[in-house]
Amino acid sequence: MTPKQFLDNLGKGEAQPIYLFLGSELFFRDRCRRALTSAVLGQLGTEAGNYEDLTEVDLRDQNLTTLIDEARTMSLFASARLLIGSRSEALIPRIISTKTVESFEVLRDYAEAPTPGTVLLFEAIDVDFDTRDDKSKIDRLVKLFGDTCAIVEMKRLSAEQMMYESTELANQLNLEIGPSLLDDLIEILGGDMGLLANELEKLSLYVGSDRPVKADDLDLLIPAARRRGVFEFSDALAHGDRVRALYILDTLAEMGVSWPMQVSLIAGLFRQALAMKEEGAHTAQRVLSVSKQNGIRMWPPRARQLIEVGRHFSSKQLERALMKLGQADRDLRRERPNDRIIMEQLVVSL
Repeated sequence: MTPKQFLDNLGKGEAQPIYLFLGSELFFRDRCRRALTSAVLGQLGTEAGNYEDLTEVDLRDQNLTTLIDEARTMSLFASARLLIGSRSEALIPRIISTKTVESFEVLRDYAEAPTPGTVLLFEAIDVDFDTRDDKSKIDRLVKLFGDTCAIVEMKRLSAEQMMYESTELANQLNLEIGPSLLDDLIEILGGDMGLLANELEKLSLYVGSDRPVKADDLDLLIPAARRRGVFEFSDALAHGDRVRALYILDTLAEMGVSWPMQVSLIAGLFRQALAMKEEGAHTAQRVLSVSKQNGIRMWPPRARQLIEVGRHFSSKQLERALMKLGQADRDLRRERPNDRIIMEQLVVSL
């Protein structure tokens, strides 16, 4: 089930005796964990960690039997308990053997007769639904846990979901932030809803509700946002706007940025643009589709940027630009009198 389905079920008083939170999306995992704690232990239980009614066991250090034995033990003082088995992925070997299946029999036995008033929560957060290498691990977790508990899939949010959730959160905080700036912030933070929620809360405390958020506010409060100048520099190059690129270059020089890193970022942009041209991706939607097929996570602003690069540069021009970027990277790593001169020469050559 999805996190929203889980929260809806809890709201109806339909808590299950055993859950598995599966996936690396921490924003909804934390929200679901707080909701479950509140549903099982009451509102005070949301301050997790201070209650003997809540027990957390790290399954990298303890085995499954230890946790189940704790779940079977009746409490003399608490009518309701929540037991959390964190790092549950540690229970799953690379190859499921007969011994592994037998080790889960203790969970199956418990699932047939769970202790009244006790809820058992397993968390496997070190797996990502968007990562190919984790697919087999997820399959093994589902196979071993699936028939004993309700599984809540903590998948990363899509671009549309991120925009919706962040807009809702901004409204709750009475924070006025435009969609374009919010879109930039989502990309800057790598689509991490947990980080985004924290940064929106910081912005709401700093900006308040008297005025809208400005780009300067992001630069001041969010260190990662200072990389936006690099995106603007890349965008100017993508549009063939040398004057704007040189102006941004001047600003970046005053900020003391690492030029080899910036050249690497721009080269990555041009390589992706060339790859998309070779794939015949001429629209942002097609770029997103091709990226998803190849297991690459990409946000709409980046896809639109790749399309712009492809419109202003032919395949041969992109190949030539990559050679120039390689030369600039080599020169920047040598002992030269002025890195800025190298970057200005790069702008002119592109």
